[in-house]
Amino acid sequence: MLLLVTDPVEVTRTPHLSQRSLIRQDSPKSLYSQMNIQKITISLIMLLAASSFSTAQQMTSSAQIPGLRPYNVDLEYMSRQEKDSVRMVSELWKTYVESFTSSSADDVRRRSFWVDGSPDYLQEFDDGNLLYASFRENRILDIRKLGDGVYELVAATFSRLPGDEYENWVETIFRVRAEAVASGDNGRSNPFRLANWLDAEMRSLKKIDFKGLEYYCSPGCEVSRRTARRLSAFLRGFINEYVPSFQSQVRYVVASSIDQCERLSGILFNVYSNPLMSSASGKTSDKAFYGRIFGDDIILSNYYDDRHDVALLLLRSAWPNALPMVQEGIAAYHGGYMDLSYSDLKTSLRLYLAGKRDLDLSDDDDFYDLSIPVFREDGATVAVIPVESLIGAAIVEYALTQYGHGKVRSLLECGRYAEIFKTLDIPSADINDFIRGIL
Repeated sequence: MLLLVTDPVEVTRTPHLSQRSLIRQDSPKSLYSQMNIQKITISLIMLLAASSFSTAQQMTSSAQIPGLRPYNVDLEYMSRQEKDSVRMVSELWKTYVESFTSSSADDVRRRSFWVDGSPDYLQEFDDGNLLYASFRENRILDIRKLGDGVYELVAATFSRLPGDEYENWVETIFRVRAEAVASGDNGRSNPFRLANWLDAEMRSLKKIDFKGLEYYCSPGCEVSRRTARRLSAFLRGFINEYVPSFQSQVRYVVASSIDQCERLSGILFNVYSNPLMSSASGKTSDKAFYGRIFGDDIILSNYYDDRHDVALLLLRSAWPNALPMVQEGIAAYHGGYMDLSYSDLKTSLRLYLAGKRDLDLSDDDDFYDLSIPVFREDGATVAVIPVESLIGAAIVEYALTQYGHGKVRSLLECGRYAEIFKTLDIPSADINDFIRGIL
């Protein structure tokens, strides 16, 4: 993803592929340079965001980050009730973050921190490792009252990697809501629970209903009925073929830019999606595409027709434990990527592998974290996509054309890479040649 502003684009194929966090391999000199850029970037971001934080009370400034003040600065000016609320919100968040490094906490326990047991949408960003891992420090920057029993909490993560170049290295700044919805038991328990920022934002967006699909349009966005009908038809066809048990409405949130998408999701700053900060991007694109799945039924995108994520959401709902390679492969085969067809993706993979004859495809460990550029016919690079997703799409095409949808559904039940080829009756010694041969 890039922090670039573009208008929403109407296309036929506009999916995205999930990505892992990037491993920084920059030189110390490069890191020092990027840290200076980072300080300037964060200051600008927080100045722009400050207006949304100031609706409930007069804002005081912080010498650390313009537009924010540490959450304990104004305690002496608050009422006792608000002081208690700020303290309880702080304690709730700290306990929640600590649960990720506790051997006694599990997902059920973590869900209890959230309103109605909601999933934490922020875990979509690298499965939570970007926010809650032990090698990152999670700090509260601000707690601000939005209304009766409703608070906004702004937090940041800092790298704990060794070396002076990583000292005070800010990786993310994000926000969540805290709402007093539980019984406080006369002060003996914490009445606050966490709530996703996106859920709250969606309540204020314009809603448009279609068959199986609900569009939520941010200001300045309009979805044509033609586009909505086409995506609805794709959605219903995919459900009939792969997930007939799916009964929910898919909620599709459209924003006008990547920056707005990230703010709707609660992310105010992400060093790894900022082109000024990272040496590479998992979604480098001249079209500046954003597409993510949140929870069980929400897609957030700056494209109106993100078919890949529609397919991926449905597959995850029915086969949550399927191999990501197979899930992504089916989504890429049926949904393409952005305005690229599966044929474009296949061509890019074939040309890449033609120049990498020494890459052994029989062992997925050899390409587990490998991503390659995908380009249009004119040679312009459009995106950088994981190789395993492209290989998965090629395998899905083979299974579908040779055996039909039933065989593709069998692939979703495979638990390991080697099982995919057993299902297709491909000897393990022939896996490398098989993959190259079907491209």
